[in-house]
Amino acid sequence: MKKYIESFKQLAGAGGICGVLLIIRPLIYFLFSRKRDLNAYSSVDASALIFILYAFICFFIAFKTLNKEKSSFSKLLMTSTPLIWFIIYTIYGAISMIWSVNFALTGFRAFECMAMILLIVAVMQRLFTTCSLEKIIDWTILFVTVDIVFSLARTIQWTTNIGVLVESSQMMSTVFFFMALYYPRKKWYHYLIIIMAIFSGSTVAYIGMAAGSISILWRKTKFKPIILLGVMLATFAICVIGPEKVLKETVFHDKKTISIEETSGRDHLMEVTIETVENFPLGLGFFAGEPAIFYAKGLSAINAHNSLFSAGIGLGYPGIIIMILFLAGVGFTVFSKKIPPHYKASLMGCFFVGFTHCMGNPALGSRVYGAWLPITYLFILICSFYVYGKYKSN
Repeated sequence: MKKYIESFKQLAGAGGICGVLLIIRPLIYFLFSRKRDLNAYSSVDASALIFILYAFICFFIAFKTLNKEKSSFSKLLMTSTPLIWFIIYTIYGAISMIWSVNFALTGFRAFECMAMILLIVAVMQRLFTTCSLEKIIDWTILFVTVDIVFSLARTIQWTTNIGVLVESSQMMSTVFFFMALYYPRKKWYHYLIIIMAIFSGSTVAYIGMAAGSISILWRKTKFKPIILLGVMLATFAICVIGPEKVLKETVFHDKKTISIEETSGRDHLMEVTIETVENFPLGLGFFAGEPAIFYAKGLSAINAHNSLFSAGIGLGYPGIIIMILFLAGVGFTVFSKKIPPHYKASLMGCFFVGFTHCMGNPALGSRVYGAWLPITYLFILICSFYVYGKYKSN
């Protein structure tokens, strides 16, 4: 046991103080989070103050770390990759305080996003300038595992139902499913991530995992001919059986039909988003506009469940354009030849899952909530591998 504790401490410490701050976030959430009514999204209580304090600590320590380090890695990461679009989006989100329906809420949520972006960038700078690529993946797996463990701990407080427990990490486990799946020497925590992802119960994640399976074609394996044959046979079978029937028996097995109306109310969120953007071309303010407009329309939702919808409601047409540039940029980057070949398939598979979360769950474009943190970490990790591959000679 002592050996495992020492190994954990050594690996966790590889990310520096910023890495420790990132890893303990699930612990802070476990200790201080509480359930609240949806209409209390802007209330400030003792629990909210803890998270406000955490955001400020993360921002100032990350800012200080990035200024203190002599490495140019973070500068390249934030200016020479698609991450620059996400930073611009977040800054524009802060500027939207000017016309926001709740300027204080918009200001803090934009600040919180920037704090977490800088924190992750600081972690990447530390990892990529002091660790091997394999250790960086190990650190990432540790980050994911800790989040899953505390997600299980939060859920077990109110139920011991296995079916509910395995669904307690729908965002984190699914985003990093392929990273755990492709890891060569698996340990119990890799299998934990895989199991939690497979039984997550997230239709959106399953679509992403199915799309991400194409990444196996980029893996260096002696079984590639067999895999290619399997893909061809599966494609032929789907054509024979019929795509609609296959979707109904798999992804939409718990739905009456395959349609936008069977997406848990997301069709109504889309309708409200279109109407809002037409009436408010600059949006209603980062994050603050979403719950305000949804409650006004009688919808019990705090988030648009789509990154482009969130961008549209909060920041209007400019926000949608910037978010598209970021998502497309990361998509092109993960296919880049600059990504080290050994890690390309893993990152590519994870990207597809992250992208589908952006299209169907609370993720980028809004506050730090839902799939925001795992996807932001993943996309910055992809950009970091790109910087490493392109500039490692320096």
